[in-house]
Amino acid sequence: MMMAKKGERKSQKRISASKVVKIGRKAHTWLLKEMPGAHTGRESMALGVVMRDLMELTNNMQETKLALSAGAILVNGVIRRSTKFPVGLFDIISIPSAKKYFRIMLDKKGRFELQAITEKETASKLCKIIGKKTVKKGMIQLETNDGKTLLQKKSDLKPFDSILVSLSDNKILKEIKLDKGRIVYIVGGEHSGETAKVKDIIAGTMKRPKLVSLEEKDSSFLTVVDNIFVIGESKPDIGLKVKDNE
Repeated sequence: MMMAKKGERKSQKRISASKVVKIGRKAHTWLLKEMPGAHTGRESMALGVVMRDLMELTNNMQETKLALSAGAILVNGVIRRSTKFPVGLFDIISIPSAKKYFRIMLDKKGRFELQAITEKETASKLCKIIGKKTVKKGMIQLETNDGKTLLQKKSDLKPFDSILVSLSDNKILKEIKLDKGRIVYIVGGEHSGETAKVKDIIAGTMKRPKLVSLEEKDSSFLTVVDNIFVIGESKPDIGLKVKDNE
């Protein structure tokens, strides 16, 4: 009797890759699949694909492996040597030898793109709180969208709030709570890659998720709270130079 195969596939067809992956889906059949890590599969792409297809640093995966094995690439301040290492939104990719630094952003279609930043901007990173619980000795454990777990003696932060974290020691530099007037980055829906101001927060019900009313230039619209990432109190805490992609 044949047993059914279980578990996650180790290969990835381009045509069915996550929508955040900005590649030619019909150019080839297969795509390098990211390994499990800080970001979920649908919210990340393999570092090797970023280097070859987005950064255009290398022509093929063999060249990519050589660059990584030499320790030439840092992700969030740490040398990464695997082509399959997962990178996601707001991650910072550094090439110190070339003095080039980038932040992962979204284009207007919700796909990853690279934004050039300064070396100074590589010191910290915005993270979204996705979980909070009390652990041993009454400590508060905060869980972020990029896999961080931060222990605090006390904290009134909640899921969907954001924090600015120092990448050298994982210390919280700033707390940015989801509230009226906050600046948010839209990470899902037809407004992906845009910024807006929170006009109102509408509590969820048993049949409907929490919604936020947003203002953008001369228009306003509603979206689910999962589609936003708080990036500033009255102005963004990260530089925004997103291209206007059609």
